[in-house]
Amino acid sequence: MQKQTVELRPLRAAPLLVALIMAGPFACAETMSAGVAVESDAGARGPFGPSVEEDTSTDASQPPSDVRMCPVTTCSAPWATCPTSEFPCDANLLIDDDNCGGCGIRCGGPRANFSVWSCVDGQCAFGCVGDFRSCDKDPTNGCEIDTSSDVDNCGDCGLACKSGERCEKGTCIGPCNDPSAQDYCNGACTNLQNDDRNCGVCGNTCDPTGPGKPALHSSMYYGCGGGKCGVPKCRDQHQRNCNNDLSDGCEANVLTTERCGSCDSGCGAGKLCASMNNAYYCLCADGYELCTSPNFGRTCERLTDDPENCGGCGHICPGKQWPHFVPTCNFGVCGGTCQAGYADCDQLSDNGCEVNTRVDNRNCGACGNACSPGQVCSEGQCLVAPCKPEELPK
Repeated sequence: MQKQTVELRPLRAAPLLVALIMAGPFACAETMSAGVAVESDAGARGPFGPSVEEDTSTDASQPPSDVRMCPVTTCSAPWATCPTSEFPCDANLLIDDDNCGGCGIRCGGPRANFSVWSCVDGQCAFGCVGDFRSCDKDPTNGCEIDTSSDVDNCGDCGLACKSGERCEKGTCIGPCNDPSAQDYCNGACTNLQNDDRNCGVCGNTCDPTGPGKPALHSSMYYGCGGGKCGVPKCRDQHQRNCNNDLSDGCEANVLTTERCGSCDSGCGAGKLCASMNNAYYCLCADGYELCTSPNFGRTCERLTDDPENCGGCGHICPGKQWPHFVPTCNFGVCGGTCQAGYADCDQLSDNGCEVNTRVDNRNCGACGNACSPGQVCSEGQCLVAPCKPEELPK
C-alpha cells in the first residue's frame, strides 16, 4: 500500500503543566503514593492485543508521597474541550484540523491538484501530498508540479535536468544509463558492438546473408559482433550455439532450468529461469515463492510474513480497511494489531481498533481503565495534580 506524505513543518506540543501520575478512578483529596504503575487486564484489550509501541514508562519527577492529589478536570495548553470533543481536553489546538489555534477554527482552504490544508503549530498551513509541489507559490491552483518526473523541477522546484536527460523518481538520468546500451543513435540508446542496424557506427546496417560467406543453418544469420558485421548469430534470442557446431545451428535453449542465460549457467533445484529486459534470472530467491497474478504477472513473494500473500499466493489477510488496524502475517498465519494509541475494546472486528486510549477517559491507556467523571485522560494517563486549598476536606 502506497503511503501519502505531506510536506509540512514538524510539530512540537507544549508540555503539560500537570503531574502525570497513576491512572484510575479515585476520590479527590486522597493521599496518593507516587510512582505506582497502572495495572490492567491485557485480555480486556480485545482480540487484536495491545497497541503497537505502547509506552509504559512513568514520569521520574514525582511529588512527595504525602502530597494530596486530586483529579485534573481542566485543560492545559495546547489541549482544549471543544464543541466537537467527545472527551475532556481531547482537542490539540496545535494540530487539530477542525480546531486549529482555537475551537471551531477549521482548516478548509481550496484543495486543488494534490494540495492539503493542515493545522501546523496552531495555524492553518498549505501543503502538498507526496512529490507534488507548488512551484508557482499560488495556492489557488494547488500543487501543480510532480517533482518525481518533471524535467524542469526534478526532485524540487527549480532543479532542471540537462538537455537529453529525463527525470525518474526525482533524479535526473542520462539518455543511456543502461550498461548494455550506452551508445546513442537517432534518438535511441543502443550498443554499437552488437546492433545489427548500427554496427560500429550509427547507421551501419549488416547484411544478414553475409556476402561471400558460407551459408548458415536456418536458425542463424550474419550480424554484428564486436562492432563488425559478418558474425554468425542466432535468430531466436533464447537460443545459443552451445556446441560451437555451425552445422546444427543454435541447438540450445537458454531459457531453461539447466541453462539460464548462457550455455554453462543453470538454476538450482526448485528454481525457475525467467527473462526480463534482456536479462536472465533464476526465480525465486531462498525464502520466496513464485506467484502468478493477472495484474502483476509472475512475482516472488514471501508467504511466511507477507499480509498480501499469507500462507499462499494472493491470500490477503483481512482488516486492511478497518480503522487503526494493521494486518499481519506470521509463519503463514494471518493476524493483526492496533496502531499505537488505539485498542479494540468492543471486540468487534469490523470497526477495527475503535478506541483512542490516549484521550478516552473511559478507556485511558487500556480498555476498561476508567478515570473519575470529568477527569482528563492525556497520553493514556488519568491526570492528577496537587489539590488546591479549596479541594481539601474541611
